[in-house]
Amino acid sequence: ASYEQLLAFIRGRPNDNGIVYCASRKSSESLARNLNEHGVSAKPYHGGLTNAERTRHQDAFLRDDVRVITATIAFGMGINKPNVRFVVHYDLPKNLESYYQETGRAGRDGLPSECVLLFSPSDVAKQLHFIDEKAEKEARIARAQLQQMVHYAETRQCRRSVLLEYFGERFLQQSCASCDNCLQPRETFDGTVHAQKFLSCVYRIRARHGFGFGLGHIVDVLRGADTEAIRQRNHNELSTYGIGSELKRGEWQAIGRELLRLGLVECAPGKFATLSLTPAGLEALRKRTPIVLTKQIDIVEKAARTRAGAIECDEVLFERLRALRRQLADERGVPAYIIFSDVSLREMARSYPTTASEFRRIPGVGEQKLKNFAEPFLSEIKSHMAAIQRGTQR
Repeated sequence: ASYEQLLAFIRGRPNDNGIVYCASRKSSESLARNLNEHGVSAKPYHGGLTNAERTRHQDAFLRDDVRVITATIAFGMGINKPNVRFVVHYDLPKNLESYYQETGRAGRDGLPSECVLLFSPSDVAKQLHFIDEKAEKEARIARAQLQQMVHYAETRQCRRSVLLEYFGERFLQQSCASCDNCLQPRETFDGTVHAQKFLSCVYRIRARHGFGFGLGHIVDVLRGADTEAIRQRNHNELSTYGIGSELKRGEWQAIGRELLRLGLVECAPGKFATLSLTPAGLEALRKRTPIVLTKQIDIVEKAARTRAGAIECDEVLFERLRALRRQLADERGVPAYIIFSDVSLREMARSYPTTASEFRRIPGVGEQKLKNFAEPFLSEIKSHMAAIQRGTQR
């Protein structure tokens, strides 16, 4: 589901550029390929490419020839583009230091930008699998860093305060109004019945076999799915088979992740990320402990929302000015932001300058840029205004 979420997020921002961070070269390549197949121009960026290939891909991104770079963490830090409007972590970063640096690629021109972390408990299990192969001292440090990363991903507190607190800074939550938890505090509900069903299903499957199964299989059993895996293991004979048909698959997956966050279920390290009850989960199941769950917010539902703080302007004119900027940048063989930043273009599309003196007052316009670019940009603005005038006179 993570790729579908990523694709919907990017499609909801058809005019924005962004970086998608991946954990491996293989992931970087496959994501770029899939995005291109679905109509999103993308290039991979990783250590397996030659220097010439990396330079070519980065230059295409800087010139706005491609919208998205899918970069491995080690190499993505070399990308310097002021108008990156979003940074997505497709895979879980290994630590908060890396996450903090990588999200810093977004919005360097001062305009609002978005950072999205796609997180699943299976990400943790995969990382623990690799951590277990390290020397004990190194593994201990890596586990602690991973736990801090998981806490950040699962927290219901202000994310900025959690992040800055990790680096020894104090941040008042009421000053945020930017992270998802502050913008849309999660609604809670009495999830005791749903939690009991889920915990019972995990318990009964493990009791039957002596080992657990992954989240997807647990959800299939709860919903009464007719799959080969269920038939082979006779899980359609379990008392919990089909008792959760009232909820959609995604809703059960969200409940499973929530129970993991609450420490009632744990995910075993390794390739298959099987689930089992913790001592607290077993006690909650036996005592029917009341359990409060939080309603989930789907990233797809947020895809088309307007970013708070953006400079309001004539979006049609802004896109015309962006096209002109790209043309001028290509003619000169320079990145688009060298001509003008998005901040400058948005201010032009807000204030409609039509004379050199008005153009000079736009942020980022100095004497040299006034001399080089005033004529084509003023001409584009006047052409747009004339088109509007013709439209109103009809």
